[in-house]
Amino acid sequence: MKFVEVQDLELINSALEFNTPDCKVFGGCDLYTTKAAGGDKKLYKSIDKQLNSMHQDFLLLSSSFSPPSASPPLDGLMSKSADMTLSSSYLPSTSLGSSPFGPLDQVSSRRTFAYLIAVLNASHPDHDFSSLRPVDFKRERSVNQVVNAFNNTLFSVGMPVPPRLWEIVDSHIDLKDSVIYSHTPSPSFLADEPGTIWSMMWFFFNKRRKRVAYLFLKGTRHSYLSKRDDDDGSMSDDVIDYLSDDEVVGDLELDD
Repeated sequence: MKFVEVQDLELINSALEFNTPDCKVFGGCDLYTTKAAGGDKKLYKSIDKQLNSMHQDFLLLSSSFSPPSASPPLDGLMSKSADMTLSSSYLPSTSLGSSPFGPLDQVSSRRTFAYLIAVLNASHPDHDFSSLRPVDFKRERSVNQVVNAFNNTLFSVGMPVPPRLWEIVDSHIDLKDSVIYSHTPSPSFLADEPGTIWSMMWFFFNKRRKRVAYLFLKGTRHSYLSKRDDDDGSMSDDVIDYLSDDEVVGDLELDD
């Protein structure tokens, strides 16, 4: 994945770093092209191998028992097979039949999954996300739901949505033409981020434009921040002036 440096996105990123009484919020939007760079090809091959291995494990475990002809619900089946290591959460992640990205026996589905792993690795160089499974992601139903979730998160911590935020993001990724995924980081990831209270991640994949926009927010306790981060969290005047340009009409209209 190749990072795309865009000035107006940098202004949004500056606006999404602010203080609240309870925490400091770090947010932003990173833009990447899907062109393979560096170790991406090696990562893609590793993911292919991992998915094939998981599928083979699924087939072996599935063949280790013979469900009755009138198959009971999965929960009931698991309760009767306490000695099995297979769980209901494991099934969807190992079967190649379906996933948030589509059938994983298709190259396009696997490649989309690999793109998101590569984006996370590039945006968080101190972490390795290669062990994530397709089931660790969720495909969002609509742009509106994601916009509302992001906006409501800002409102809940007492911050208005920066003017023109969605318009600027849309200009670089085409929201209506994108497939959107989300990921909720595991407790182990939060534990590796000192002072992190919560973290939210969204990915906008535009296949036609060969781009992924990574939008994120996280809250960090003040006690873990260095003195240089101990400011009033207000946006600088130049950022406010740019984002509030009266020549641009307000809210972006989005259809489900």
